[in-house]
Amino acid sequence: MPKRVRQILDEVGDHPILKIQLGRTPVEAVLILFLNILSSWKFSDKQIELGYDEIYHNYLLITIQNKKKLNVLQTMIEASKDTVGSSVYKLEKAHRVRLMKPVFPTEFVDIYNIPLTSNKTFTLNRLITTASNIDKHFYTYDAGNNNMCQTFVENIIDINGLTSNIIDNITRIALKPQDAKTLVATLGSRSDIVKRITDLGGTLDKWVFDHKIKWKKPVVKEFTLIGNMHVKAKNDITNNNIDDIINNNIDDILSSSADTIVVNGMTDTVIENVDDAFNAVIALEEDEKKTKRNQLIIMIFSILLVILLSLGAAIVIFFIWQKRKDKLMGKESTGDIVDKSKTESNLSIATHANGD
Repeated sequence: MPKRVRQILDEVGDHPILKIQLGRTPVEAVLILFLNILSSWKFSDKQIELGYDEIYHNYLLITIQNKKKLNVLQTMIEASKDTVGSSVYKLEKAHRVRLMKPVFPTEFVDIYNIPLTSNKTFTLNRLITTASNIDKHFYTYDAGNNNMCQTFVENIIDINGLTSNIIDNITRIALKPQDAKTLVATLGSRSDIVKRITDLGGTLDKWVFDHKIKWKKPVVKEFTLIGNMHVKAKNDITNNNIDDIINNNIDDILSSSADTIVVNGMTDTVIENVDDAFNAVIALEEDEKKTKRNQLIIMIFSILLVILLSLGAAIVIFFIWQKRKDKLMGKESTGDIVDKSKTESNLSIATHANGD
């Protein structure tokens, strides 16, 4: 079990489940294009043959009860009401089993309610433990053997006895797994590529997020915000530095006769007044946000570049393979024509010989 899943289960795993919903989103078009290139477009042909408009990624949206209570102010009737808080978690299988809070609004678009059994109390721990004890492939992913996100979701619902609660036929159809094994089989000898990619993703995920790779910890900042900060006053008249570092709040700073304030932790920064100190704090925070934003943009562009280069290489390989295939077919057809002409010539000679 991934470390992040264990941490969430330790925190909220025993909280009662209030609602379970099946969610699904179409698989990314880039991935479908990659599979079509590998299969010489047989993948899409098989998808149409099987009657699938889209290939979906399925997951569960699980609403659990929080121990914390939220106070909701009903202003219209001038009264307050205590209500039980709740949180939504997304349970899915990609290259590994993942449990996290939903991020994108599209994850709430195509959803179907899974009715709970009224006389049973479900928790995340119970839901996952029950399914993982029976499903031996719970933590592995292999689309080539129909062991993927859709079968993962269906098995959790079925093993926990919730399938019989589904009355809506549309929900039953959405829950039924698509035939991934037949679709992946269109890749032929390349069908193992899908498993290799997901295995690689799972390995990288394990090394990075299970903290097998030790990242360098950031340096702790020594900067202290105004209200309880270290200041150093400088007298402009005598030009004598006061070396005593004292803790002051804002009122002390405002009432101080010092003309200049130097904030500890801000190198080479001289602050003329308290307003400048606040502005300096804001500038420091904005600079940090800008640095993080730039790093994120660089990371995203790097990932996109790798994807584009991979697709470009795949397309080039495909055209080279197609060209070689056409040449081989051309040679075979030429050979057939030569053989046919030789056969006709021999038959003609034999006919003339018999006539003579």
